[in-house]
Amino acid sequence: MEVLSSSGITFWTEKQSTSDKKSVELNDQKCNKLVKSCEKHDGNGVIDDARQLPSPELCEVREDLSDEEMLFHSSCQMEGESHEEEELKPPEQEVEIDRNTIQEEEKQAIPEFFEGRQAKTPERYLKIRNYILDQWEICKPKYLNKTSVRPGLKNCGDVNCIGRIHTYLELIGAINFGCEQAVYNRPQPVDKARARDRKDAAEAYQLAQRLQSMRTRRRRVRDPWGNWCDAKDLEGQTFEHLSAEELARRKEEKCKSVKSSKVPRPTKSSFDPFQLIPCHSFSEEKQEPFQVKVASEALLIMDLHAHVSMAEVIGLLGGRYSEVDKIVEVCAAEPCNSLSTGLQCEMDPVSQTQASETLAVRGYRVIGWYHSHPAFDPNPSLRDIDTQAKYQSYFSRGGAKFIGMIVSPYNQNNPLPYSQITCLVISDEISSDGSYRLPYKFEVQQMLEEPQWGLVFEKARWIIEKYRLSHSSVPMDKIFRRDSDLTCLQKLLECLRKTLSNVTNCFIAEEFLTQIENLFLSNYKSKPENGVAEENCAAGPKELLM
Repeated sequence: MEVLSSSGITFWTEKQSTSDKKSVELNDQKCNKLVKSCEKHDGNGVIDDARQLPSPELCEVREDLSDEEMLFHSSCQMEGESHEEEELKPPEQEVEIDRNTIQEEEKQAIPEFFEGRQAKTPERYLKIRNYILDQWEICKPKYLNKTSVRPGLKNCGDVNCIGRIHTYLELIGAINFGCEQAVYNRPQPVDKARARDRKDAAEAYQLAQRLQSMRTRRRRVRDPWGNWCDAKDLEGQTFEHLSAEELARRKEEKCKSVKSSKVPRPTKSSFDPFQLIPCHSFSEEKQEPFQVKVASEALLIMDLHAHVSMAEVIGLLGGRYSEVDKIVEVCAAEPCNSLSTGLQCEMDPVSQTQASETLAVRGYRVIGWYHSHPAFDPNPSLRDIDTQAKYQSYFSRGGAKFIGMIVSPYNQNNPLPYSQITCLVISDEISSDGSYRLPYKFEVQQMLEEPQWGLVFEKARWIIEKYRLSHSSVPMDKIFRRDSDLTCLQKLLECLRKTLSNVTNCFIAEEFLTQIENLFLSNYKSKPENGVAEENCAAGPKELLM
């Protein structure tokens, strides 16, 4: 029996047949003895210290019952020295949910839609959730049950996942607020009810208990050293990505320090998801599967987006693919909001949907994604490789191509003021140690079409206004590197000038660059003058840049 709960331990007991056909059944007295033994355990078997548990969740064991068998439920929950079972707490007021956003709490409560599954996507979760909310608005104050919403959600998921979303919304007070039939107003299921009805009621009640327990817990993530910590503690931090050589050197130094210490330390996995992997180049033996051409509009937006933030930024690439010519044309870049703790940069699902729709309106398909490596090499990390491989696999089912682009504006190893950009795909070849698939980079060609100036300018305005007061904002008036006399803004303008030199005459390019410069000067001068926000925006990124 595993114990996986930080707030309590729930034992489910049932009849089990042993090899000699003897049955064993736990009763209340034996359950209490087990609880006492858990408290006295020395840690070799059952763990009673919540701090040692990486993912505290209730352990549920279920088994179908025949007519002759009855499930004996003995709930023994411990919280400190209290053995009282946690009761569901009704919400204090009705909750209104923004139909266009998904809160972090929802992702933790219903995680199956946010794990990269093909059938369960964030967009499908939004559709189910918003439909249930709409039905509640129609029928309230009458109770909205699960059965009544299923007909309108055909092909949106199985009845169980729809039921879980319904229970979550009910528990937080988004639906069925003030209804006597709500799950938190029901008594706990008892054995007197029919087995099937009691099982359904018990499952709903247990799910509500788990969701309530989750809502009172802090979100826990791993820091770069593998230790569990509060996600809030990592917000706004930028951690160093290491090359394979640097990682090996630091591991060797760490091993020496461990050997010199007499205190034994637990061994940790050598897998580092942030280790950078150099890309292989295509050759005559392994030729490019297709050519990649990038429009100047896409290059301008990606470069500007990467320059304004010392945290990683992310976005989608739109364009088209010609099967006859074997050419992928990247025509547009659409910036997205990121869900980043400084360690993990993920695309906000709502922002991703909006970006996809924006590209579709312009007649483009999603053919890739981009993100930045602000101050290190534009090589993919092990996590980037895994993400790119999943995207490729998903899009290849429909015969589409999907590329990844990494922009590095302030790489300390780059002697030139121009950004480094890598365009890559993940091959089927496996690394020598078998831990990842090999990335390959393309020789990118720039398309010679002039950008749509008004559209590029509006996107640039949106990016500048969004990041000018961000805690990760780059101080554009500071020198971007000690051995250079260029400010970050001047460096950005040089990068944009280089991109435009291939597609338009210098007079039009300079006029556009002047407008971009004025945008920065007018927006960054309008920062709060209370000194606090300005100091926070200038101190951290400046040190990182230097």
